[in-house]
Amino acid sequence: MPEIKKRLIQRKKLSDVVFEQLLSLIEEDNLQPGDQMPAERELMETFGVGRPVVREAMQRLAGMGMITIQHGERAKVGQVDMHSMIGQIDLAARHLLSSSASNVDHLRQARTFFETGLVKIAAQKASPADIARLEAIVANMHKFQDSPDFITIDMEFHGEIARISGNPIYSAISRAILEWMADYRQEMLRAKARELTIAEHEEILKFIKQGDASGAERAMHDHLVTHVGD
Repeated sequence: MPEIKKRLIQRKKLSDVVFEQLLSLIEEDNLQPGDQMPAERELMETFGVGRPVVREAMQRLAGMGMITIQHGERAKVGQVDMHSMIGQIDLAARHLLSSSASNVDHLRQARTFFETGLVKIAAQKASPADIARLEAIVANMHKFQDSPDFITIDMEFHGEIARISGNPIYSAISRAILEWMADYRQEMLRAKARELTIAEHEEILKFIKQGDASGAERAMHDHLVTHVGD
């Protein structure tokens, strides 16, 4: 008879079991954003557990964005997409950036790698409507050059390039990176540098309009690395 090796059997917490069951309920019943979840008492009776177990499982779902919980109301299924998924790490990311200058440098490097790839895709895929949106954004940068809104419009230009890719994961990551860097970009985009920033955006746009992926990549790299503005 073969020898049976000893193995530790990990016991799951009751709240973990309830969490998994609730996740299955949302998926298998195809619950949509805004649909109500069963009441706490109903869940307690269904699973044979106490209120603390149900609440712990529900809070875990809420932390993932799967449900929303408001006092005095039944929980509702949340809107889960790529943006909300990445949003779950937003506070931790901001804390890491504020606690270490090297982390900000690493984020800048990652952004450069990411956006030079995105702009190549944009140059290959941009439609006339996409070009028109980018041109409108650049026009707004001229119009609001001396406005606090300049930063937002600048972010919109980069976000539009990500959107052109057609990949929602790229768009979500792009928005997160831009928002995480927003506090640090205020100092880099002082009024004196804004004309340069606009000129660099126009250079990027020129290559996108020409369908020149290599030129767009080079212009984006210069924009993010060589010069002050971003």
